[in-house]
Amino acid sequence: MRLFTVGPVMMFPEVLEASGGQLPYFRTEEFSGMMKESESILKRLLGAGPDHRTAFLTASGTGAMEAAVAGLFSSSDRLLVVVGGGFGRRFAEICDVHGIPHDDVVLPFGKRLEASDLEVCRDKEYAGLLVNMDETSTGQLYDIRMLSEFCRSKGMLLVADAISAFLADPIDMRKDGIDVLITSSQKALSLSPGISIVVLSRGAYERLLRNESRLYYLDLKRHIKDQERGQTPFTPAVGTLIELNVALRAIDSAGIDDVVARTARLAAYFRKGAAERGLRIPGYPLSNAVTPILLDSGAYDVFLRLKDGYGLVVTPSGGDLRDRMLRVGHIGNLSEEDYDVLFEALDEVLGPGKG
Repeated sequence: MRLFTVGPVMMFPEVLEASGGQLPYFRTEEFSGMMKESESILKRLLGAGPDHRTAFLTASGTGAMEAAVAGLFSSSDRLLVVVGGGFGRRFAEICDVHGIPHDDVVLPFGKRLEASDLEVCRDKEYAGLLVNMDETSTGQLYDIRMLSEFCRSKGMLLVADAISAFLADPIDMRKDGIDVLITSSQKALSLSPGISIVVLSRGAYERLLRNESRLYYLDLKRHIKDQERGQTPFTPAVGTLIELNVALRAIDSAGIDDVVARTARLAAYFRKGAAERGLRIPGYPLSNAVTPILLDSGAYDVFLRLKDGYGLVVTPSGGDLRDRMLRVGHIGNLSEEDYDVLFEALDEVLGPGKG
């Protein structure tokens, strides 16, 4: 079984080796030292400063999204949300659940996000902007510098879900003006699911301390305080945190620029081969993490045939795009040879006309 998905993904040998042993007890100096090392490496990879604060949550990426939104904002605030697909919509739904007013920048499928989409909101007051750097449901990569400039001009916090973008696309929290960054374990980090991470700038952390949160398990204040001693307030996914430390040390050794460049090369290789076969790819800016393939019909059936007949798993789409789009991932332990195998299977499954 080969995974061309966007999480979980194909894992690297050193992580698989680390995940196969007896789990240790975690309320120890050794585990705390490992967690502090992980935080230090992660902040360096993200271009975060020494005054940035980090929370490691045993939760999916959605848990971290909720922790950030409900921890930083309240019903007295108003937020601006970029809704370009299912994950942008999730940010809006989290706001609704917690009674936080919001306006949405809604992008119909195929529409790229442009500065003019934000300008219509220029005269309104907002506490923050919520965005998925890579809207994974469509593969669109938003212009984070454009969003940051808009936020800076209005004194807004920029909260960026980089769950799919981290290690796939260039990210630098300070240069990009990101106040709060969210990522998780099962995407380009190529780990088991179960850990999500929130990194906050000094300004965002100060706002967090001022805001009265109604969260308990997802209370970022509590998690950040415990991380000062390399611990978590509740029993964490110990095995995944060990995997995380192994992966971060490997990425730091290889160099994050080389890791991102490798993903970009795989994305370019697949997109070139797809274009040569007449497969249609949307025209908006794409993340290196994933390539959407547009079909006239039957996309979900193609997903099933690849999975059941060839042992190749791409990412299906949901909702209105269920039978119109497949998504092929470029994160995890994949190679150009893996894509050659996928191309052979696609040639057989799609046949003449490419869907």
